[in-house]
Amino acid sequence: MKVYISGKIGEEVLSEATRQKFAEAEQMLKAKGYETFNPTTSGLGGYAEYNVKNAMYKTSFYQEILLCDLVQLAQCDAIYMLADWSESNGANVELDFAVATGKQRFWEGEEDAKVFCDDAGNYTDVWMPIEREP
Repeated sequence: MKVYISGKIGEEVLSEATRQKFAEAEQMLKAKGYETFNPTTSGLGGYAEYNVKNAMYKTSFYQEILLCDLVQLAQCDAIYMLADWSESNGANVELDFAVATGKQRFWEGEEDAKVFCDDAGNYTDVWMPIEREP
């Protein structure tokens, strides 16, 4: 199963903190046996920049990178929502796309897992917290 990692990025030049939280999610998912798509290491930024400069339509970097990411999400079986997903317009779009296309959904946040799972009494099937060292 291939899992797309979604969360708040909000920057064209990725900070180390953003890279780290996505890397931690990727490491946890791979340890559970999943294949992953990590948008912070995908290299799609260059493609999005090229499209902004060369497209006949006036698009922004944000629009282009979101479109690239949705194409990748379409090729995945599931989405993993980092705890800060609700702070990101892009992650909200990715979640909507995942729901609309029937992708399985996993959550870093326990409350999100409880709210969004089909059976609130059995949310542990979709809750996958990241173990962080203090």
